[in-house]
Amino acid sequence: MGQASCIREERNGPWVTEVRRRVVMERLPHHVSEFPVPREQRFLVRRLAGVVVWHRDMSVALPNAACDHLAEITPLEFDREFPSWLRLINGAN
Repeated sequence: MGQASCIREERNGPWVTEVRRRVVMERLPHHVSEFPVPREQRFLVRRLAGVVVWHRDMSVALPNAACDHLAEITPLEFDREFPSWLRLINGAN
């Protein structure tokens, strides 16, 4: 999560809920793919007074063409591939 950037944050007193994301070339198990594949990972993080107390994550495969421009992929580009609890705009369809 250290390299993931925050794309959504909600505060409620000392509690903070964040959605963080990163786009990476991920090495999958050898029996799945011999080569790294482009993926977007998102994390739902709950913090209490700045300390992570819980997190849940999910990643989605990106098209192979994404390899050429990983750093340029915006959070909205593949937002629809994630469930509502991980989307940039909570509850978006």
